[in-house]
Amino acid sequence: MPSTIPSTKPSTQRAGQPAATPIYCLPSMRDRRNDNNAIIAPSNGEELKMATLLVRGIDEVLVQRLREQAVANGRSAEAEHRAILAQALGGTARRSFAEVLSGMPDVGQDADFERIQDMGEAPRVFD
Repeated sequence: MPSTIPSTKPSTQRAGQPAATPIYCLPSMRDRRNDNNAIIAPSNGEELKMATLLVRGIDEVLVQRLREQAVANGRSAEAEHRAILAQALGGTARRSFAEVLSGMPDVGQDADFERIQDMGEAPRVFD
């Protein structure tokens, strides 16, 4: 019989299915499909680890604007928080070496960087 109180103890029985892989109820994790507390235990035994973020001291006007934005986007306030954080911080992918090289500015002519050995015999300074 499923428990309504989240627990970290395994339950080996799903509703309408025979006992199989243990299912873990983790209160800090969320189902990927919605914002409800959910049972998350992939069949391969891996655990999904998600952090919890608590922000204090937020102005009430800002909180209200966030709630309004969430309603306008058809999401819960928590889903809106995640979307804002993902948009602000999630898009920083690493660039390849070729992309870095192609993005370097043109800093002068090749002659400006030629080594003295490349120009023939070096002048004799101490003769």
